[in-house]
Amino acid sequence: MKKHIIPSLIAAAVLSSTTAHAESIYEVYKLAKQHDPGLRAAAATYRAEKEGVTVTKGNLYPNISFSGNLGYTNTDADSGSSDNDTNSLALLLDYPIYSPVLSYGVDAVELSYESAGISFNNAEEDLALSTLTEYFDLLTAQSTLQTTEALVRSTASQLDRAKKQYEVGLASITDLQDAQAEYDSVRVTELSARSKVSYAQKALYQRTGQEIDNIPQLSKDYPIRLDASMTVDSLIAKAHRDNKELRILNLKVASAENNINIQKASGRTPVVKITGELSRKDSDTSPANPNLDGVTNTAKIGLGVSIPLYSGGAISASVRQATAQAESTTEQRASSLQTIELNIRSLYLELQTAVAQIEAQRQLIRSRTSALEATKAGYDVGTRNLVELLDAQSNLYNAQNTYEQYRYDFVMKKLNLLEATGDLTEDKIQELDKWLVAKN
Repeated sequence: MKKHIIPSLIAAAVLSSTTAHAESIYEVYKLAKQHDPGLRAAAATYRAEKEGVTVTKGNLYPNISFSGNLGYTNTDADSGSSDNDTNSLALLLDYPIYSPVLSYGVDAVELSYESAGISFNNAEEDLALSTLTEYFDLLTAQSTLQTTEALVRSTASQLDRAKKQYEVGLASITDLQDAQAEYDSVRVTELSARSKVSYAQKALYQRTGQEIDNIPQLSKDYPIRLDASMTVDSLIAKAHRDNKELRILNLKVASAENNINIQKASGRTPVVKITGELSRKDSDTSPANPNLDGVTNTAKIGLGVSIPLYSGGAISASVRQATAQAESTTEQRASSLQTIELNIRSLYLELQTAVAQIEAQRQLIRSRTSALEATKAGYDVGTRNLVELLDAQSNLYNAQNTYEQYRYDFVMKKLNLLEATGDLTEDKIQELDKWLVAKN
């Protein structure tokens, strides 16, 4: 993913107090990235694994160390007493020129480092999906509130009309009570809708650390259709390549198989080392002793081999244990793959269903609009009663609200499908941003 930060966004975050009005879903996501501790933890783990590779590779290179000693010895015996001053310097070499277990160890940390990198990307993708979900939860809640407010205004108008008609004797007390009951009912619904908006705003605040209370709406022109070239098989094939969780599991399998090699190498292969030493020792004895006094220079070089022979059956048991663990990891990957494939098939089917639902809902809105107009006309001439008018009005607003919910749900299903195929990138978020427009 791209790592650039919008300078203007940073400036706004610094200059603002506690309230930020984000007009872009991409900006909200960037705020979430800056605020999320889980993402920072994944980044720190990635950096730590990178250093771990360097540390482990260091074992393959010569290990050179230096040592120095200063000593004083006083000897008091029947034959006489003496003092001895010594100092020594040594440069030591330990170089494993052949060690399969060290080589496999490097492979292990490199696999762990690669897995940490994918885990970091996966954390970014999970954060993106969570942020977008909460963003669209707020959109849905605001849309429901907007529709409910419109219904409240319309119902209030009908109540006012019923009151006036009752006052002049053109409406019965029953009509007035029905209108009042309907108004009270939609007011309760409005309070519930406001509560859901408030909750959705708090969820985004928790996610971003900023008050998000002014977001654009999904354009009416947003295309509700599926790409003609999209098939379940192509989506599953893409998930096999790019799904982050599956890639992590592939690396876990590779790591488990590499662990088998480590156990075999540590118990069944020799280790060959070059060892060396350069040292200097200076001794001074009082009274002087020609056999002890003077400078001694030493140079050593050697080739050492260690071969494991028997360890009470632990070697074979370790290999069998590593083999069983690798088999378990492989089966876990197979199980996860089945789950991912089923999820993709389900999302694809749900998207197909959503397209049909949205089109049917659009037709239902047209039908209920006509029904409301007919009911109003009938009410005006006395062939329909107030209850029928209120029901027709409520049915239309419910259909409109359901239509908007279906549209937002369609977008979220597409985003979930992108995440399942490993394609929920910042570019996709910015592409979606183009379909979010300011409120009318």
